Amino acid sequence: MLNMNNISRIYRTDTIQTHALRDFSLAVAQGEFVAVTGPSGSGKSTFLNVAGLLDNFDQGEYQLDGVSVKGLKDDELSRLRNEKIGFIFQNYNLIPDYSIFDNVDMPLRYRGFNGAERKRRVEQALEKVGLASRLDYLPSQLSGGQQQRVAIARALAGEPKILLADEPTGNLDSLMARQVMELLHKLNEEGTTIIMVTHDPDQAREVKRNVQVIDGQISDFSIYAPLQPQTSADEKQELSHA
Repeated sequence: MLNMNNISRIYRTDTIQTHALRDFSLAVAQGEFVAVTGPSGSGKSTFLNVAGLLDNFDQGEYQLDGVSVKGLKDDELSRLRNEKIGFIFQNYNLIPDYSIFDNVDMPLRYRGFNGAERKRRVEQALEKVGLASRLDYLPSQLSGGQQQRVAIARALAGEPKILLADEPTGNLDSLMARQVMELLHKLNEEGTTIIMVTHDPDQAREVKRNVQVIDGQISDFSIYAPLQPQTSADEKQELSHA
């Protein structure tokens, strides 16, 4: 799905060169949920920008869903990004004067889908995040957790191959953060590939794979056991009578 080999990204000024990524190599398979962790300034954001085709790289090779991005023109990168990638941002990035429906619909307009197809995709995406009844609401009428779910619906509506989440719970309280993480886990269980940058070690431990970045390089990674599904009250009662 995503394959980076020896990626380097250097930011240059008149007096200094900053190596944001150094020989960075990472492969993410279809259906994985990967957490990317590391201290501030470690290169996590640069990695996410390169992965999301929002920033260039200086050396190395990068293939996204089998397509080599090296040497692609801006319009080709834009088309690939719109078709393959869904973004989830810490600050939601919703347009305050647009309804929930229109916020989710707007990226689809840019891709040229007709009205019927856009309506189908928007309603399906909002149904997935539990907000199908809030189509006409404005962002200000929703809680922070609900706004982030709208942002997730906007990403899903494009039916991307991969979701890139940048601190998706960073602006939420613990309860709302838990709800958003549960939604991301559900989407992953349904087959969505997710790469999530996070500072939260507990969230990193919830996923099967944690990639730690320090000084622009992958320093270590760990494989964690997946979360065990919660047992409902009815299931507990059945077990007690078994």
